[in-house]
Amino acid sequence: MWQSFSRLACWLCLLLVGKYKAANQRAIQTLEKYGATLMEVDVDGTISYPEPQVIAKDNADKHSRPKPISIEEEQFMRVFYENKLQEVCKNFHFPHKVQATALIYFKRFYLQWSVMQHHPKNIMLTCIYAACKIEENHVSAEELGKGISQDHQMILNNEMIVYQSLEFDLIVYAPYRSIEGFIDDMGEFCAINDDRLQILQKLLHGAKMEVDKIMLTDAPLLFPPGQLALAALRSANQVHKVVEIPEEHSLSSEF
Repeated sequence: MWQSFSRLACWLCLLLVGKYKAANQRAIQTLEKYGATLMEVDVDGTISYPEPQVIAKDNADKHSRPKPISIEEEQFMRVFYENKLQEVCKNFHFPHKVQATALIYFKRFYLQWSVMQHHPKNIMLTCIYAACKIEENHVSAEELGKGISQDHQMILNNEMIVYQSLEFDLIVYAPYRSIEGFIDDMGEFCAINDDRLQILQKLLHGAKMEVDKIMLTDAPLLFPPGQLALAALRSANQVHKVVEIPEEHSLSSEF
């Protein structure tokens, strides 16, 4: 069963890579056609492409055209702005569920688009705004923009294109709630006293920090929240040693 799971994970990884390559190639084709890639988005979600360059000047301007970025460079940019997204959420004291939802929105958006077509900073802020709405932690676009010295109209302009790119599938399940459920079950099952309960809370905190790291990878697009929560708990437990796991009890044996 472990081999089947590994094959499935490899297949899903290849599927993600294929989507990133396709988005990158579409952006390169736009660059070749228009001489630019960045799109203008109206508040109703309408996209405006750059004006095509004059054909007579095409050969003369080729050397001065911007160069497309590689898939690896796109990944670096996405990770950079995912870290920024977490920083913004922490500065606004948003709950973990808002941060996780915004990150998933951001990741799913760039399965459809290249960072060359829509600036990650704009999409990052719009994803936070949308996540606050769906998670009932509403913050106005004006308040969000003012808090980070950005024009709130940009957030509103990009809101519809984000929803469209997500195909209006806005419900997100994050590992944080699963971790809390596992910790509660451990406490009830083991009948932990007050001293051990404090250690269990440290495990909870450590596991959430591990999830914060996991959320910056492609794992949330590949695995269900429960598996990510168990992986985070296992990693945190190596530090806090709340549960004794025999060395021979490897991950492969669990499957």
